[in-house]
Amino acid sequence: MILRVENLGRRYGDLAALDGVALQLRPGERRALIGPNGAGKSTLLNLVAGAQRPTTGRIHFNDRDVTRIGPARRARLGIGRTHQHPAVYPTLTAMDNVLVGARRPWGRLRPNAREYLATVGLADVAGVRAGSLSHGQRRQLELAMALAGEPALLLLDEPAAGLAPPEVELLAGLLATMPKTVAVLLVEHHLDLVYGFADNVTVLHSGRHVHTGTVAETRRSPEVKAAYAGVTP
Repeated sequence: MILRVENLGRRYGDLAALDGVALQLRPGERRALIGPNGAGKSTLLNLVAGAQRPTTGRIHFNDRDVTRIGPARRARLGIGRTHQHPAVYPTLTAMDNVLVGARRPWGRLRPNAREYLATVGLADVAGVRAGSLSHGQRRQLELAMALAGEPALLLLDEPAAGLAPPEVELLAGLLATMPKTVAVLLVEHHLDLVYGFADNVTVLHSGRHVHTGTVAETRRSPEVKAAYAGVTP
C-alpha cells in the first residue's frame, strides 16, 4: 500500500473533526473521498499532507511512518497536493510557478515545466503572471505545480470548486490523463466528476468512516444514503 491510515483522529477541544478513520490506497489507485459538509474530508487531507498533526492514529506512506514528519519533508518524499483555493504565486509567471513546484534546480527543468503546462492546457500562458489568470486557469496551474514535484501520491482538495460546467469538463479530461504511476486521493462535492474518475469511493460522515467501495457499491449503499440525509449521491 502506498498510503495506510490507522485510527486517525483530530480533535479541537470537545469537537472531533475526525474520529478513528482507517484508509488504505494502492499505488496508482484513484480514490474519491466524499461526504456532507463537515464530514472531515479536508481535515483528513491536511493530516495526510502534514499540514496538521493528528490527535490519535498513525499515517504510513510507502511503508514509512510519517505521522510526525512535516509537510515540506512529506512533499520531498512524494506527497503532493492542491488546495480548496488555488495556492499559486501571483507575481510569478505560470512557468516559474511550475518550476517552484518542482522543488529542484530551475535551469535544467524548463523543458519539463513546459510539458507540465501543456499537460494541463496552459502552454500558451507560460509567460503570463499567475495573478492575471482566471480562477479556472489558476486551478490548472496548481495541478501542473503539483505534478512537477513528481509525486507518488497526489491529494486534490475540491479541484472543481468555483468552476463553470465547461471548466469542470476540462478538469475531468485533465484528471483522466494523469500518469497511472500517481495514486490520487480526491476530495470533491461534484459527484459526476467523482464517479467518472474514481476506482473506489470512501464516504465520511461527522468525522467517521461509513463506507468504502466501488462507484456502483457506493451508489447503492444505504449507509451512504443515510449520510446524505436521504439524498442519493
